[in-house]
Amino acid sequence: VTAAANQVAPGKPIRYVTFSHHHDDHGAGLRGYIAKGVTIVTTPRNKAFVERVAGTTHTVRPDVLSRAPRPPVIETFEKKRVFSDGTTTMELHDIGPTSHVDEIVLAYFPNEKLIFQGDLVIYPMHGSAPPANTLTREFAQWIERSGLDVERIAGVHGKVIGRAELAAMIAQQNPEKR
Repeated sequence: VTAAANQVAPGKPIRYVTFSHHHDDHGAGLRGYIAKGVTIVTTPRNKAFVERVAGTTHTVRPDVLSRAPRPPVIETFEKKRVFSDGTTTMELHDIGPTSHVDEIVLAYFPNEKLIFQGDLVIYPMHGSAPPANTLTREFAQWIERSGLDVERIAGVHGKVIGRAELAAMIAQQNPEKR
């Protein structure tokens, strides 16, 4: 991820990083950023997760943080945090509690009308719309309540979809609870 960021914005340092929620597939990669002194932006209850990630010692295959331990730099926010460089704006929103976790962060890019999220919607790379689970229904309701102008939804898992694909998921009946 760092290499990709350096290609997009060569010479610009990574000053902040965030993650959606406290599950390992979303936050375990923070160690490299902690080692570089990058500020981790998260919700108050996920601060303890970041501290646990930072405090873990890798002895068999030491990573950069194990070789040069340092405490994480953590900035917390409640409900909303906005970043802007004057051209691009990114809003972080904590939309929790949900049926999945108490605090979950998504990134909204208003100029692009894009939400980037983790686990709120999982749309397979191939095939048609799956039925929405409870979490996806909660997310769709949050979008409606938020009043954000959203055209596209990208995620950690699955492909980028539009509002029509989200609506197709919601329209299907599904007994699954998540």
